[in-house]
Parts: sequence; structure tokens; C-alpha cells
Amino acid sequence: MQTYIVEPGDNIASIAKKFNVKVIDLVKENHLENIYYLAPGMELIIPDIPMEDVFEYYIVQKGDNLDKISKKYGITAQMLAEMNGLELNEYIYPEQKLLVPRAGVEVYITKDGDTLNSIADELGVSRENILLYNPNLYLLPEQLIAYRI
Repeated sequence: MQTYIVEPGDNIASIAKKFNVKVIDLVKENHLENIYYLAPGMELIIPDIPMEDVFEYYIVQKGDNLDKISKKYGITAQMLAEMNGLELNEYIYPEQKLLVPRAGVEVYITKDGDTLNSIADELGVSRENILLYNPNLYLLPEQLIAYRI
């Protein structure tokens, strides 16, 4: 669970956009009765994003290969292989399920020595963005991190 402290000039729509959540989910999570009045300093709970909103499964078709599938999802074949615990040249077969990012979701695989700040700087996103999509972040090498730009 993540929280956010309302700052001067914030409104419900700007906060929802900042965390890429729906306004209605933000209202429900915080039991807001008056969405037009958010006082600076007020603490809001940012709803977790379900993993099914970040990733989906692709069912391998006859003639598919990692390179072809990765291009469809805007990631490298190496990233697709790593996401699915495969070697780059490993055989994939029809009807096999592969984890792929949904549209607009970017992925990163952590490496030894990564910190939340170093990852955020490298990816050009906020720490909050990373934490929102990765509630169980341990920063161990080879952990899959999802984020949106």
C-alpha cells in the first residue's frame, strides 16, 4: 500500500493521473465524500494496481519465435526470454503461455547493486511510479520491475 500527501494545487484528477489510477478507484479507496476539496497535507491511499493490469499472457502460435513476439510487445527478445525464465535461443512451442507487458507498460530486470533511486534515475521515472507497479520490491538481482512512462 502506498500513500500520498496532498500538495497545494493538487486535485483528484491530477493525483489519479500522477499514479496512473482511475479517479473512481482513488475515491473509493479513500472513502472521499467531497472530491472537490482536498486539503494540502491530507494523506491519501493510492490503490494497488492489480498485476493483470500490468501483464498479460500471450499464447504462442505456430511459426512464432521470441524475436517476432517481442517486436509485437515493444520489448527485446532478450527481455522476453528473461521475463519467462527462458534462454534466448530456447525452443518455444504452440500453445505455450508467455508473460508479456500490457500496452504502455515498460519492464526492467534488476541487477546487482541497483537501488530504488538508481533505477528511477536510469528509467527516468519517479520512485512512486516504480513502487506503485511493484508492491513487493526486494531489489534482488534479476527481479522484474514494471513501470509506465
